[in-house]
Amino acid sequence: MKRLKPIKYSLLYKGAFIDLCAIGILLNFLSLEQPFFMTLSYYTILSNLACLIYMTFLFIREWRGLQISQNHIRLKGGFTVMIFLTFVIYHFLLRPVIIEYGTDYEVFQLSDILVHYLAPLMVFFDFLFFTQHKQLKRFDPFWWLLIPLIYWVYTLIYALLGGRFVIGEDVSRVPYFFLSFEDWGFFGVLLWVFVIMILYLILGYGLIGIDHLMHQLKIRKQRN
Repeated sequence: MKRLKPIKYSLLYKGAFIDLCAIGILLNFLSLEQPFFMTLSYYTILSNLACLIYMTFLFIREWRGLQISQNHIRLKGGFTVMIFLTFVIYHFLLRPVIIEYGTDYEVFQLSDILVHYLAPLMVFFDFLFFTQHKQLKRFDPFWWLLIPLIYWVYTLIYALLGGRFVIGEDVSRVPYFFLSFEDWGFFGVLLWVFVIMILYLILGYGLIGIDHLMHQLKIRKQRN
């Protein structure tokens, strides 16, 4: 039996991710039963959608035998941190609040697992095992900070234009409780944003550290 080439493993993996991520996004649109732009405006959905589009782009390039450049990999690193933040914020911050206060959103249902756990972990492992390492640059995490900052600005504009979010029986102008000026005040929200920026940098430099470690392990394997 012929062994699959690494590129084939990568294509199979990316193909599985594309299918599961698309299903997760679709199930969330169906289960939340909210207006299209309301559901689309959650960071979770946008991060999943961004990774779905970019992984599809990489899948097509690999399928056609085209080169994956350093800039492609650097952008992939940014999307990896983007969606991994979805996992971290949801699991450690949002999920406990949902369970404690109770809403009509069911944690650990299939749609929940796909977008908050499976998709972030699959993107991370794709970066780990199917990406050329030592391509990220030292200050890339600071460029990646533009992603959450742009999202925050988007939520402000969305609210100013009359956009709303339905959370259980409550209607809010913001998608997440820590972005509410009514509850936290201007400086309180700025503090939350600052904390998330720091967390984003920690995740970014953590990814660079893991990236360098994988590169060293590959060199040692080649020497042996």
